[in-house]
Amino acid sequence: MARGDRLRVERRLAGSTVAYMHHGIDIGDGTVVHARPDDFQSPLAGGRVVRTTRAEFAGGGTVLLTTEPPAVYPPDEVVTRAIEHVGREGYCPVVDNCEHFATWCATGKRTSRQVDIVLARISGAAARVATVVSARRLLANAAVGAAERIAVRTVLGTTARLGLRTLVPAAIAGEAAALAAEWTAHHAGQSAAESRRAGEAAGLATSAAACALAGIPAGPGGVITGALAGAAVWAGGGLATQAATAVVSRGRGSR
Repeated sequence: MARGDRLRVERRLAGSTVAYMHHGIDIGDGTVVHARPDDFQSPLAGGRVVRTTRAEFAGGGTVLLTTEPPAVYPPDEVVTRAIEHVGREGYCPVVDNCEHFATWCATGKRTSRQVDIVLARISGAAARVATVVSARRLLANAAVGAAERIAVRTVLGTTARLGLRTLVPAAIAGEAAALAAEWTAHHAGQSAAESRRAGEAAGLATSAAACALAGIPAGPGGVITGALAGAAVWAGGGLATQAATAVVSRGRGSR
């Protein structure tokens, strides 16, 4: 690690076991410039950009190197940009956090992969649920009775009829599992594409498992069909999720 590098260290959200990465800029003289809340126990109460020792930045954790997205500016300019903002007030964990600041110093763009992951998965859950509910309404409008159960065609040609009480929880559970897997992969240093794939795999497996459980009363065949239907629902909701993610990305790019 050298002058101008982006550093990160794992921290815990106040009063929880949820881990996140705290980011900063290595000044090259044993100090780090980073944006931080005035009180880590109250991250919404404001904060500022500070220059501290590397030991204080680490807080007892292991300091790691961040390389994504790639730096646009040379190391000396990254350092200059960071130092010029020491003392600047203003901190928000959602729109102006430590990762936003460190990424801006290196690339000129305020982005936070951690925030993007959370927002994209929340948007994805909403999009998947909306897709399921819309499908039910379309069936009802087509005079298919009350359409309490939606027919899901699997890749093997079988059809499973699942109700909203199964599909909605499956969609939410799938996105929750995807969020956890993508978050963990990102913290392990995997690229955005790799962590996204990890999340999608976890979401697919969870959605399939949730629908398989709903098929237990119908025996082994019901379990298999339910699992296939759950996978189909997850895959089918992917387009809506991609659209939701695109909205998040456009919002990120406008900052």
